[in-house]
Amino acid sequence: MNLRTRFALITGGLVLVLATAMSYGAYSIASQQLEKQVQTSLNQRASRILDIVSRPGFTWNEAFGRGPANQAIMQTEVDAITQVVLPGGQILGRNEYPQLPVTEADKTLNLTDHRVHRSTITIDNHEFRMLSVVAPDGSLIQVAKDTQILVNARSGMRTWFPIFAAIGVIVSALFGWLFAGRVSKPIEELALTAETIAATQDLDQTISTTGSSEVANLTSSFNTMLEALRGSVSRQRQLVQDASHELRTPLTSLRANTELLERATLSDADRSSILADMRAEVDELAALSAELSALAIDQRKAEDPVSIDLLEVANEVVARASRRTTATITVHATADTIISARPHQLERALSNLVDNAVKFSSGSSPVEVHVGAKRVEVRDHGPGISDEDKPLVFDRFYRAVATRSMPGSGLGLAIVAQFVQDHHAHAYVLDNVGGGAIVGIQFTA
Repeated sequence: MNLRTRFALITGGLVLVLATAMSYGAYSIASQQLEKQVQTSLNQRASRILDIVSRPGFTWNEAFGRGPANQAIMQTEVDAITQVVLPGGQILGRNEYPQLPVTEADKTLNLTDHRVHRSTITIDNHEFRMLSVVAPDGSLIQVAKDTQILVNARSGMRTWFPIFAAIGVIVSALFGWLFAGRVSKPIEELALTAETIAATQDLDQTISTTGSSEVANLTSSFNTMLEALRGSVSRQRQLVQDASHELRTPLTSLRANTELLERATLSDADRSSILADMRAEVDELAALSAELSALAIDQRKAEDPVSIDLLEVANEVVARASRRTTATITVHATADTIISARPHQLERALSNLVDNAVKFSSGSSPVEVHVGAKRVEVRDHGPGISDEDKPLVFDRFYRAVATRSMPGSGLGLAIVAQFVQDHHAHAYVLDNVGGGAIVGIQFTA
């Protein structure tokens, strides 16, 4: 059962419950009000007759309006019958109206403890409410009112209330179906697009978004996710292409050197030189593999950020780097060095910054690491970075023209850029006073 059908059934069911409850309530209230009106009419009629009977000089000869008082009791009424049973048993009433029955309960009425009796009678297939009351002279006054209007009203309500309820259920279910269709259409398109993407692996599809409802927000979020996936796939493809290009050079060199080693006339000195070149190429491949692996691993899932002292990490990185180079590396610190970061990712990023600075210093000029104010900067005194290259140095495999002859894969600062993105930090490149470059990371927390 799809969303539209469920929504229509739920809407129709709710309206059915509400319509049933309201119909029952309206039926009960209307019936009670009509019944109350009938009883009120009988009470008023009986009270009026008793008032006439209690007047001085009243005689039953004037009951039909004959006499000086003209006090008519047996007046013509459309839906009511008045009848009087005198103490002697004589019955007074209009000839055109049927005679009202005198029940045993009516005969037992008296002026002391039981003066009024109410009953329901049927005359000519019509239902009447009858009120019997004893007059002061012992006469029995009977007033009956036709309740056919009450019966017709109840019958009409029993007929029309279910019809109106059914119409309400049908209309509400129809509107629920149409409304659910408008709501579910973008969801169905979303599901269809997801299935199509899963089957075709085509991420270039998008869903049009209109309005500002929750469904529109969901569609917009889905399009944003598709855009992110397209960017991720594009970066992956670019990474594979760039990696293939970077791997081609050392692999070609290794192949050429292996072919040279096959020559029988190769001298020992040439053989040693070729083997040294091959070891250098293998080291470069190993470094490239490690850097590619570092970029491929999502460090956000591998470890959680912790509170860490940036100065301690800088001292450890500098101590290791100093054992691999003759360049002088110093650490300078100020206050506010506690940050929140993933330790291994931070250590790798800072190591790349120091290694880059050492490489461009050629081992002859000092390298300075400045830590403080939630910031780390690595300063060298090498050739520096041109203004054209500064915006690009954090791109994968990017190598400035002036540095392409130097060893390296162009991934070191890309790893730094990935670290910065994962930690919502900011990386920057500046010119160092007296020559060289400053590459730094500014943390927000």
